[in-house]
Amino acid sequence: MSDFRTHTEINLLAIRQNAETIKRHTGKQLIAVVKADAYGHGAVPVATTLHPVADMFAVATVEEGIELRKAGIRKPILILFSCLPVQVEQIVEFNLTPSIGDWKFANALNEIASESTPTKVHVNINTGMNRSGVCYTEAQPFLSRLETLPRLKVEGLFTHLATADEVDKSFVSVQLKRFSPVVANNNGKMVHVANSAATLAVPESHFDAVRPGLNLYGIYPAIEKPIPLTPALTWKARIGWTATIAEGDGVSYGLTYKALYQTRVAMVQIGYGDGYPRSLSGTGEVLINGLRRPVIGRVCMDVSVVQLESEDKVSIGDEVVLIGKQGDAEITVDEIAQRAGTISYEILTQIGTRVVRTFRPTVSNNEY
Repeated sequence: MSDFRTHTEINLLAIRQNAETIKRHTGKQLIAVVKADAYGHGAVPVATTLHPVADMFAVATVEEGIELRKAGIRKPILILFSCLPVQVEQIVEFNLTPSIGDWKFANALNEIASESTPTKVHVNINTGMNRSGVCYTEAQPFLSRLETLPRLKVEGLFTHLATADEVDKSFVSVQLKRFSPVVANNNGKMVHVANSAATLAVPESHFDAVRPGLNLYGIYPAIEKPIPLTPALTWKARIGWTATIAEGDGVSYGLTYKALYQTRVAMVQIGYGDGYPRSLSGTGEVLINGLRRPVIGRVCMDVSVVQLESEDKVSIGDEVVLIGKQGDAEITVDEIAQRAGTISYEILTQIGTRVVRTFRPTVSNNEY
């Protein structure tokens, strides 16, 4: 184990293998979603690893796209959400592909784009998720109007599915029905709809390309598991203190936990300041020596306390696994999310900057 008080280990080979499996499963182009620092896995190392596999990358913000460009990523980079007109110069400078969802932004981008090399854009069609994009009922006239802007080239058309990860996918069908007339005569434009859930379970949404995010990192967004995926992230911390407390003694802020008998406890160097959810107070579990041990008392900003058994042999500095495998035992990110009352996406993206990311194997851009 490293010398860090807490760190994640990212298996980049697993991420690449997941991407290759997805691509074989769909037979479509792969738009690898690496927004939010690749869901907490490290955007630059992940994009570098996926560069030979992905046809395009997708991010949420202009800043995320610029980070990839400065790191040497040369594949197309799609910005999935609406940008501000003040960002048009950066979009052109770093050769990013923005989403178009309103006329004001499109017009501003056209004013500064190159006449000789039009800026490629993808048009976001709102088919019912109602958080961004051009309403599907207005899509055809909007697309026709875009054709009057000579410095823009509409390269793609897409929409976001709202319920692909639900058991009831009837609204997915509604959205696809609304989207179909828009792309019926797409004139060779790239059409993409499928998020991670739809990539696995809704083949009619695959069109020309799929946009997996969570799947890349080895996590299933819904109950469907048609292909094998390998989780890429392990989260570890260290034991920083051990003691034996007496019957009736409390633990942590508020003394919400009271020992029913003389009890051995250990402090683990992890807290909500690192992204370990406070909602795991009294409900979470960790792995120590390949065995589950409960989190007792309130999770603090910097540390948490777990209950040991009398036979446990632990020392300061010993490894504790928060997410991942240790021996024959495993705690998945889905389990953590369920115990915390949230979703795996939030757990991964909330892992804080104090948590050092380590990668194996190491990556370089020599492959591309």
